[in-house]
Parts: sequence; structure tokens; C-alpha cells
Amino acid sequence: MTAPALRVTADCGAARATLALTGELDLDGARPLRAALSTCYARRPRELLLDLRGLWFCDCAGLNVLLEAAVSARRLGVELRVEGVHTQVARLFTLVGADEVFASDGERLPPRIL
Repeated sequence: MTAPALRVTADCGAARATLALTGELDLDGARPLRAALSTCYARRPRELLLDLRGLWFCDCAGLNVLLEAAVSARRLGVELRVEGVHTQVARLFTLVGADEVFASDGERLPPRIL
């Protein structure tokens, strides 16, 4: 049996919750991330930090979960922050326009011109 491609480490406090993602966020990783998000949102934190420093791959299914997290955060009045976005994930955000959803003070990558 192989290890899961995505590992989610959660620290869900009442004021601030942090989810650190490590590995690949794809269709297989969507379920554990949704479960972790649900657990964190149930505690009603004021802020949720998604730490993507260890996330080196994200596909459309993973992006969908991240976008759902942003919608839920907005609906619940939770400030959502995303940190540590690597090149592949940043490129995906930029190409689909999700970089505006997950905007931070950091620089954005320009879209790739083919």
C-alpha cells in the first residue's frame, strides 16, 4: 500500500486555524482536504491560513476544493489567507484567474505565453 499523495496537517484553534498541505492535491486528495476544512470551519475561526509550502502539484480537482474553501470562508466571515504557493500552483491560479481569489501581498506570476 502506498502513502497518500496529499498530507493535511491541521491546527484548528478558535481564533486561527492553519492547514498545511504537503504533496499533490488532485482528485484523491480532495476528500481529506474537504474533511479538514469542514472540521476547521466547524470551530468558526476568525482566520484560516492555507500553508501551501509543501504542495508541489495541484490539478483542477484540487483547485476546485481550494475555491470551495474560499467561498465557504467568505460565507462564514472567515478571513482566508494562502501562503507559500510554489510555481506550478501559482501558474494554475494565474491561468484560471484564481490568483485574484487567493491574492496576497506577494508577487504574481505572469501567465505563460504559448
